[in-house]
Amino acid sequence: MTQAPTRGGRQPLILSDKQGFDRRWFAPQLQAVYVPTRHEQAEEYVGAALSAYGRDVKIASGRHCYENFVYNDGTRAVIDMSALNQVGFDEKRNAYFVDAGCENWSVYRALLNGYGKTLPAGSCYSVGAGGHITGGGYGLLSRLHGLTVDHLTGVDIVTWDAALGQAKLRHVSEQSANQKERDLFWALRGAGCGNFGVIVRYYFAALPDAPDHATQFTLAWDWDQVNTQAFSQLLDEYTDFVMRMPNNDFSLLKLNHVDNGQIGLLVQIASPVGASFHQHCQQAEARIQSLQQRFAAIAPATVLRRPMGGHPGWMNTLHASLSAQHLTYLEALQTVNGSGPNQFGKYKSAYMNKGFPQNQKDEIFRWLHEKPEGLADGALAQSLLQVDSYGGAVNERSSSATPVPQRSSILKLQYQTYWNNASAPGQSRQSRYQEQAQAHLDWISGFYQSVYAEYGGTPNPEQDKNGVVDGCYYNYPDCDLGTHENGKIDQAMQLYFKENYRSAPRNLVQVKRQWDPQNYFHHAQSIPIK
Repeated sequence: MTQAPTRGGRQPLILSDKQGFDRRWFAPQLQAVYVPTRHEQAEEYVGAALSAYGRDVKIASGRHCYENFVYNDGTRAVIDMSALNQVGFDEKRNAYFVDAGCENWSVYRALLNGYGKTLPAGSCYSVGAGGHITGGGYGLLSRLHGLTVDHLTGVDIVTWDAALGQAKLRHVSEQSANQKERDLFWALRGAGCGNFGVIVRYYFAALPDAPDHATQFTLAWDWDQVNTQAFSQLLDEYTDFVMRMPNNDFSLLKLNHVDNGQIGLLVQIASPVGASFHQHCQQAEARIQSLQQRFAAIAPATVLRRPMGGHPGWMNTLHASLSAQHLTYLEALQTVNGSGPNQFGKYKSAYMNKGFPQNQKDEIFRWLHEKPEGLADGALAQSLLQVDSYGGAVNERSSSATPVPQRSSILKLQYQTYWNNASAPGQSRQSRYQEQAQAHLDWISGFYQSVYAEYGGTPNPEQDKNGVVDGCYYNYPDCDLGTHENGKIDQAMQLYFKENYRSAPRNLVQVKRQWDPQNYFHHAQSIPIK
């Protein structure tokens, strides 16, 4: 353990937190954690941290980082925003605000109980606003209200002038008098994650009214009842279901590995504004009955028998039933707000503009039955391909309105695998972990590359003559796509941002050069300056 710097005359703090919410990543050289508790302190601490530790400073909010962007061998200092965690209404700016250190669950409760409002953001309760919002932000109400950044109207951010050695807290928005600040605000609506400065607060001039109620319903299918043909039909039916669902509906199809024993489907139906509880229940029940009929001919449905992991939506068996749950909106949020235990994990993503081609369905089925060598039976019970419903209000914006260009997709995919370290008799924990980790990484990498083999191994729209795939999501970072270290950063950035990366008139490389030309804010997949 090491000590953080003395602050304000207080005694130094003992520092032991060198790991985030993914046990794969660790910062062995971490020497200091700066924890601002007031806005002006953020400016002070950014200046102090960068002056003392240069480019070895990272920024943390909820600490849910899928890659080692914060916790790595080179990190010597972390600016931890968790103590800036207020939600409210700013009379001066006439806007709701969310501090960067807030976690999703706190945001939802504060907005709902204080103002009757909500934010179409993620479901995992402990994800931090600091990174989640600026990466795009997406959740169970996004089909109804769009991405989180579609509502963003202002940002307080600390930037760094390396030539002067000076940090400055500034407010940027579309109303900023300076064009460079307007460009920065645009970039922060989808690509701000550790790229341009330290975000302190988000502002929203208007927010959607929170639904009064939401109905949730789960279906499960036992793998031993689903053959190749039934699996293909299930994906076709699900895609058609998503394309026809009303915007206040949302769904998660959890294509678990056969080790889990089941495939799961979660559907949430938010109540329309002004609808009575009775009206909502009647409408929801009718839609659920129709849903059951759609899938009945494919394979017999059953209840969940074990928790189905994955982010977002930690489905569990607490209310396992083939009947719908009619809940208050807050109860519905709480039901799927689990982030699951802190484990080792690896993730990959893809957007889809159309349904699954047959070759992709065949590869998905094959890999969900693959049993890697070196893993015990049941080791892939938490490994899955999660297929989220997408589209709706998300697709009402142009591809250049924000850095997030995927505005025609109907499905959003997240490949996931999880494991914990365990050792066998006569084997060290470290060697067993390395064996486990490599087996999981090989499985998910092989899975992904096989599904997108015809596009070069990634969901690259430039290689797809049929317009099926549409790149990847920056908030689900995947260093296999390319990094600064392996010289393939352009490849990754193109998949995340397409023309908004460097070819559009307003692009991210241009904004990076304007605001961080010395590249102080950087990580393995940060926006390059060249």
